Amino acid sequence: MLVLDSRYLAHIRLEALRRRVWFKALSSLERGLVDFVIKVVDKPRSPKLIKALARIIVKVKKAMMSPIKRLMEYVGKPLAKKISAIALRWGNKSAAKWAEDEGFIKYLTITDINNIPGFRLSDSLSASRWTNM
Repeated sequence: MLVLDSRYLAHIRLEALRRRVWFKALSSLERGLVDFVIKVVDKPRSPKLIKALARIIVKVKKAMMSPIKRLMEYVGKPLAKKISAIALRWGNKSAAKWAEDEGFIKYLTITDINNIPGFRLSDSLSASRWTNM
């Protein structure tokens, strides 16, 4: 379980500064809130403050993700789930694990990135989303 205290927030801030996303990802209000909590509050107790800090932490963590990891999340994972579901319908019982297999997700992501734009699987996946609505 995550312990949200000033030490953890200082660690996140330092990591974000090192990776040069602190000023790009957060507004001055968000940065000020985190700085204030680090300096004044040891462990926040207010549910509203905790919720605001959690949103800021998620924002910073997403900004610190590598581009490949981000693409794996938004392109590779949906492709793996779709392929896994198709294989399950065809009777492949081991296909249920494919949707969570990081190697398979990375393979699908890199394959999709290297495809010609008209032949990308992610393009057909997003197109099928709009036609099914």
